[in-house]
Amino acid sequence: MKVVVVIPTYNERENIRVLLTELDKAFGTAKKYSISYLVVDDTSPDGTAQVVETFRKTHKDVFIISGKKEGLGKALLRGMTQAFEHMDADVVLQIDADLSHDPTVAPRLLSAIDNGATFAVGSRYIPGGAIPGNWGLIRKIYSIIGNSIVRFGLWHIDVRDWTGGYRAYTKKFYLATHREMEKYSGYVFQIAFLHKSIHHGAIVKEIPFHFTDRLYGHSKIAPAEYIFNIYKYIAVSRFQEITSWSFFKFGVVGTIGFIINTVVLELMVRAGLHPAAGSATGAELAIISNFLLNNAWTFGDRKVIGKKMIPKFLQFNITSLGALIIQTVSVWVGTVLFGKSAYFVSYIIGVGVGLVWNYIMYSRVIWKK
Repeated sequence: MKVVVVIPTYNERENIRVLLTELDKAFGTAKKYSISYLVVDDTSPDGTAQVVETFRKTHKDVFIISGKKEGLGKALLRGMTQAFEHMDADVVLQIDADLSHDPTVAPRLLSAIDNGATFAVGSRYIPGGAIPGNWGLIRKIYSIIGNSIVRFGLWHIDVRDWTGGYRAYTKKFYLATHREMEKYSGYVFQIAFLHKSIHHGAIVKEIPFHFTDRLYGHSKIAPAEYIFNIYKYIAVSRFQEITSWSFFKFGVVGTIGFIINTVVLELMVRAGLHPAAGSATGAELAIISNFLLNNAWTFGDRKVIGKKMIPKFLQFNITSLGALIIQTVSVWVGTVLFGKSAYFVSYIIGVGVGLVWNYIMYSRVIWKK
């Protein structure tokens, strides 16, 4: 397997020689890999490129390309293009130049690829991984919550570390996404590339490692811009998903379910029953309708047939319980706070929130690709 280690640099003169030496030691026993090192320098004014050129005189497996400073994302994409299109790499292993990523973990990322993963992630947030112990409480909270916002915002909760730059991935995902990735120049590139790779079928394996603070130089992250770009990416991605064709079909099916739910609710209220009971009964009948129509139409490419329909329907009911609870609680709270006459407005609010819940759960759990 031919591996190119891509190292983006900007003013890393004090770190780059140490990193290259440590990586060479780490891969010293990994004879089954053909390893090359590609430094992608953004024309560092501190002489990083000159240090690499000197190092290359005794290390023929080290290469360097230079370009103008356009952000981490542009540098990484430039490195991927060079590695996959001009150096015939099967796998790119990406690592930061600031020594915050433990080089001894690099062979384990490649082992994950050998053992069936197609995208290995060095993770700080799984057992065995860690963020620096000398970070203050606020910085630790900021780091953990930031990753959690991405996890739950994109609804890929099985991946724990989204923002790190310690990764190994196969050529497939570069070929599938590189044109899309051209618009991401900054640190959000890390999130976008992993997210799009998952959509293209990436089998992700996280490998724990201990993240450490850099010893030399300064961090290039602009916190306010980074946070804004993360929220922007999540918002745009979620909007694109909910405005997709499958969501339109889901909406049609949901409208039919809504009509069933509403008719049953009104009939039971007029029969003298409490609106919460009518809402719950109507919701269950709507769930039955939704399962059959979504299975046949909305997610027809992932249709469940035969004996599998019974356990899948039970799972569908359990998953839909969230929306049922949302709707029933909304009606109950509305009638308690504003009187029985407010039941219908409360019901509409509950249905709206439950709609989003259901689409996420159905597409990611019931009819998961």
